[in-house]
Amino acid sequence: MDKAKKKLARAEQLEQEAQKKADEEDKRITDLAGKMAYENLAGIDRLYRKDRDRLHSEYELKKQECEDRYNRRGQEDEAFTWGVVLFASLDLIFRAIQSARFSHDLLQALSFIGGFIAGVFSLAWSLATAAWSLNEQITVPVIRQILPAVLAVAGFASLLALVFGILGFVSYKLVGFYREHFADSISVYIAVTELVVLVWFADMMSAVKLNLIVIFIAVHFVYIFIRMVVTREGDGTYFGPRY
Repeated sequence: MDKAKKKLARAEQLEQEAQKKADEEDKRITDLAGKMAYENLAGIDRLYRKDRDRLHSEYELKKQECEDRYNRRGQEDEAFTWGVVLFASLDLIFRAIQSARFSHDLLQALSFIGGFIAGVFSLAWSLATAAWSLNEQITVPVIRQILPAVLAVAGFASLLALVFGILGFVSYKLVGFYREHFADSISVYIAVTELVVLVWFADMMSAVKLNLIVIFIAVHFVYIFIRMVVTREGDGTYFGPRY
């Protein structure tokens, strides 16, 4: 019996040792598998990052090449466009100079503007002269020298400031409204078309007695009016709600 018990105890001990070794081997295999898996994943990650960096570099290179080609093409197109515009502008200027009717009407319009400015200055000067003439009616020497001069300068400057201030304010509002709502390629096309037609056919429009510059401005105002009628602004048009 004792021998049997010893053999049984020995067998249990061997079984425990075998189980312990099996657990240790299992742990070693698990650790080794985890290490190999980590190394494989790290290798895959390195390859992924390498391929990603290579593809990103190729993408950036292609992108830069495309941008360079686009910019060169854009610069070439812009240069060509400005060349055409410059040539057309010079041709239009030469034709305007050669056109007796257009040159006459342009000089007439400029003369009108110059005459208006000269008239305002003349009126302001007349007002200043009238104020200065008050010194003949003042007997006090000091006031006689100072008051007319102050009135003359104040009258001259006030009239100029009033006239040109009103004109400047109105012009500023009109230009601001035009730039906000109508300063686009359509308006440029319309204006250029008007100018080209007037310059090319100026000498043939002998039956039209109105100044061509006035016609140009009037036609552009008509265009703006039509565009205001048909263009939506908010919930309606410029002239009321659209039903």
